[in-house]
Amino acid sequence: MGEMISFDISVPRPHSHLLQVEMRVPDLEESDEVVLRLPVWTPGSYKVRDYARHLQELEVTGGGQPVDVEKIDKSSWRVDASDCDEICVTYQVYGFEISPRFNHVDGSHAFVNPVACCLYPDERLDESVRLTVHPPQPDWELFCGLVRRGEEPGCFIARDFDELYDSPVEMGPHQYFDFEVQGVQHRCVFWSDEEVDLEAFQREVPTIVQQNAAMFGEIPYERYVFINHVVPDSWGGLEHRHSSVNIFSPDALADVEEDDDGDYDKDFANVLRLLSHEHFHAYNVKRLRPEQLGPFDYQRENYTPSLWVVEGVTSYYDTYNLLEAGVVSPKRYIELLEKRIKQLHSVPGRFVQSLEEASFDAWIKLYQRDENTPNSSVSYYLKGELAVWLLDLWIRDNTDGERTMADAVRRLYNEYVREADRGFPPQAVEEAVAAEAGADPSQVFEMLIRTASPIDWEQFLEPVGLQLCPDGGGDAWLGVKTKKRSGKRREVRFVFRDGPADEHGLYVGDELIAVDKRSVRGEDIGEVIARYSPGDTVTVDLIRRGRLIEQPVTLGEAPPDEMELKVNDERTDRQTRLLEGWLGTTQWDG
Repeated sequence: MGEMISFDISVPRPHSHLLQVEMRVPDLEESDEVVLRLPVWTPGSYKVRDYARHLQELEVTGGGQPVDVEKIDKSSWRVDASDCDEICVTYQVYGFEISPRFNHVDGSHAFVNPVACCLYPDERLDESVRLTVHPPQPDWELFCGLVRRGEEPGCFIARDFDELYDSPVEMGPHQYFDFEVQGVQHRCVFWSDEEVDLEAFQREVPTIVQQNAAMFGEIPYERYVFINHVVPDSWGGLEHRHSSVNIFSPDALADVEEDDDGDYDKDFANVLRLLSHEHFHAYNVKRLRPEQLGPFDYQRENYTPSLWVVEGVTSYYDTYNLLEAGVVSPKRYIELLEKRIKQLHSVPGRFVQSLEEASFDAWIKLYQRDENTPNSSVSYYLKGELAVWLLDLWIRDNTDGERTMADAVRRLYNEYVREADRGFPPQAVEEAVAAEAGADPSQVFEMLIRTASPIDWEQFLEPVGLQLCPDGGGDAWLGVKTKKRSGKRREVRFVFRDGPADEHGLYVGDELIAVDKRSVRGEDIGEVIARYSPGDTVTVDLIRRGRLIEQPVTLGEAPPDEMELKVNDERTDRQTRLLEGWLGTTQWDG
């Protein structure tokens, strides 16, 4: 093998929002043609995004002369290489969507996402790749999880295309700070239109890394970069093997001081949870992964029933590890769990779709939501987090507090990452839980994972002395959620499955005008309906597709609007011990 496949990426005119890409593909002496493809999705975000729609002005030369190129599908080009030892491919990629999944270029920075801008030659995904990035201005620094190689400051080497596509590059005149954990360098960089107060980040981000490393017993990378985009009205993140890309609003940084309980403002605490979540993914999914997620097929969906493991385990420990580290108080942690339980109970789709089904259908459900999504599906993030919590309690109960879900995760990590370096099959998680619990978890997995059965909360909470107490509800209920439109219009945006509105024919998109001839424009529909009693029949005036309709509806009873976790005052010594082993305390209200 001679020269490596290489990419030179520059930003000659940042205000044009264009990346200029030059790709060289060597070692074509025995090839009559080469097919170049651009991925259609990015690992970690399970939706076909068709990145080729942003690629333009593709040209190919060989030996300095133009060669024939034929586009053969939406993301593939066939190049005539019959007279070429090497080809040079040049093209531009437009980047204007601010998202961890796309490229973004403007006068303040450039975010280069290789999976969205670097072509690959068929049958050569396993080859090493050289990536050289050229900032447009001398004061723009480069930030990337890859270790730099060679003499050029912007030159990186990826061992294969999987690593290249997993290594975004941020560049600009940014704020950042460095720290070390166990001798490994970490960098936390911020792209923001306003100066960021770094003090709380400098204090807590190393704690996040330390706690996650302590759980797995190692730091598995040479260096790590937290790339943070501070953008109004934005939220999200995407994990990578040596880095993460996190996006959140500057409003979340308005209050970064701890209160008397040692807790941060909820918005800033959520930012820390986001950073914890994406860093935890450096272990769970980037290394400990379902067998279907790697090597990747970048041209179509990659299906797995185990995304609940990828995101549920991570969502549980992104906060539980903050509790263990003292960043989140027991009181705040219980409040978060209560909120999650309430959210799950507000989703009718929890009785329709199992966690394994939700994982498999992420491509057409979670990432392509519509007005019926809450009725037909459940989030493997939300229910996955709660299921992993309940598995944790179940293992503690079966081992008298000697083992935990973290032990099961470590068992998986040791077996499939350290020892075998391969993905785990779907049954591996249940086998690891069984091994750590010393008991058969098949009925628990049937309830929580494989079916859409109701959760028997008492089964899991009673052994640790907890009770789930629904609160509120009982008032009259229409069974819709509404949103304000222009003026005082009140439009139905969601109809609860099997609720009163569903049974009596109210639709998403209906504009509610009046209830029993009393105008509801500008009013909260829940407050209007609360004047009645369950079982009352009211007439709802609405506009649908320009027609005025009078629709009788018999009101139902509103479900509980709060879910409270309470300690059993008459708990046994064993329940107290298990509760303290999990939460660290039995008191969090005072």
